[in-house]
Amino acid sequence: MSIINKKTRNRDKFLKCVSKCLRYRKLYKKVAETSITWFKFHTTYSFKDSASSRLNGWLNFVIQRNVEELDLSVDSYRLPQFILNATSLTVLKLSALNLEGLPLSKFPSLKVLSISRVIRDAQSLQNIISSCPVIENLQVSGRLWMDPVDLDFAVSTTLKYLSLSSVNFSRQWLEGLISGLPLLERLTLESSKYCYDAKDISIHSHSLKSLYYYGRLNNISIHSHSLKVLSITVMDEPTKSFSFEGTFITPNLVCLRLVCDAKSVISFEAPNLLEADLTLHKDKYTHSNDGIVHFLSNLNTVKKMVLCISEQDIFFSESIRSTCSPPLPNLKYLKVKIEDVHDHDELRKSELLDSLFWCAPSLETLTKF
Repeated sequence: MSIINKKTRNRDKFLKCVSKCLRYRKLYKKVAETSITWFKFHTTYSFKDSASSRLNGWLNFVIQRNVEELDLSVDSYRLPQFILNATSLTVLKLSALNLEGLPLSKFPSLKVLSISRVIRDAQSLQNIISSCPVIENLQVSGRLWMDPVDLDFAVSTTLKYLSLSSVNFSRQWLEGLISGLPLLERLTLESSKYCYDAKDISIHSHSLKSLYYYGRLNNISIHSHSLKVLSITVMDEPTKSFSFEGTFITPNLVCLRLVCDAKSVISFEAPNLLEADLTLHKDKYTHSNDGIVHFLSNLNTVKKMVLCISEQDIFFSESIRSTCSPPLPNLKYLKVKIEDVHDHDELRKSELLDSLFWCAPSLETLTKF
């Protein structure tokens, strides 16, 4: 028996098993509480022709029973029309499906929509997203192996949580989208490697509480009085560049995480910042540590810090110490990992400790990881 035939036989057995389970449930439809709350179907099997018709039958069965949460991951499967008008759905998760040519939908109760790794066009995405008048959580994830279609959709002002991952979007579109969402609380952005226009971003929001960014970045400006949590990981795959410039007017920011190059230039207005988690990649070309002192001095209110940095970047010479003020005067707790340090050079280790305690003169607890 060939491997292909064996796989087909296993698929057919699986299909019969699911059909039998649903058939038995249908027999008891006269019993109270026969509605289906949640239906999840993930498979790597290909659904075409008769197999696709069978899946349509299953979905029609659960839709008729007012299913509230539907989670589908079926390679290249096309959604039937009756799902696009399912008024009972509150959660819809679609992965690996084919949404090309999707007509206008109607999801009056839908609050959570997740679209991941689907085949799509701009209009079909707009059709499904615009059909959700009370949506609160939207997640759109692209396919890593191809240049994705530019995002260009409008969404209801009820949205609170937005996640865009491995997708293409323009700066103008993103900034306009965010400014039009008065209830947005959490924003997660992971740009694709083809997303060149998003390297310069300006975000203004009076409702945003947490922002997570991963990807290529040249310049970012954030102005938000409501922001409390900020995480930025800078990574440009083609060039392996980690540096960026950032301006942050975030007076109520409490927690910060940065993964970037040590030569990045940042400016913070964050008087309430208490915790910081920093991973500063080694700069091969800059040997002056004046920039590091300025970088850290932006975080002078921080009381608790996790720091991963190279030996070269954390060592401050006597000339720097005599001309600069300690950048972290309020730091009490420091957990540090110093890369490229020579474990057997006791003198060098002592000098590094001196640098750390000069940098944070109020330090009470120092640990290594």
